[in-house]
Amino acid sequence: MKTIKLFFIACFFCSFNFLFAQEELGNGMLFPQFEKGTVVLKNRSQLSAQINYNMLQQEMQFLDADSLVKALADALSVVVITIENRHFFPVSSEGVFYEEIQVGNGSFFVQHKANMISEGKASAYGGYSQTNAITSYSTISSNTTGSVYKLNPDEKFRLKTEKFFYLQSGKSYKRFTSAKSLGKLFKGKGLKIEEFAKEQSINFNKINDVARIVEYGYSL
Repeated sequence: MKTIKLFFIACFFCSFNFLFAQEELGNGMLFPQFEKGTVVLKNRSQLSAQINYNMLQQEMQFLDADSLVKALADALSVVVITIENRHFFPVSSEGVFYEEIQVGNGSFFVQHKANMISEGKASAYGGYSQTNAITSYSTISSNTTGSVYKLNPDEKFRLKTEKFFYLQSGKSYKRFTSAKSLGKLFKGKGLKIEEFAKEQSINFNKINDVARIVEYGYSL
């Protein structure tokens, strides 16, 4: 394997284990720890590294020889990254990757994303007052990356993870959130897909349910 050199930008990673309002926040990583992965490049070379996906910053990160966390510099030079037999494909120059899920005769893609959610500010007599609207933050403060984020120590936060689902159409990705929107992507099969979703009580917040209905769509 070639050494990883000039391909990744050094970017120290904040562990996010800060205490805000006496509540420990999750670190926003897809895997519990950095796992051995393989990077296949468009020039046909392959690289090995300890890799993880940062759902907050929407980027692939890896450990260098000194166990420092660094970020992928040029995502679009990658064909695929494999971590624990799971396959991730770059979808933007900003470093976003989608995971491909094989189902039946086709596949669909999952965007793993995390946000910091404000649940209120500290009140004068202890406790936390609810704000009129919960604020969502896609990133958090980091002294090591030099990035500027919006988290205040007098607010209570929680980590919210989300999954967004897509079908690939040519070089683009079409998002679907319901049986109706999925049916539009399987042209001419919309009614059957909606009926299947109703009969099977498909929950579009559960990846296994989504896999079942997408597989059904490919089978029609």
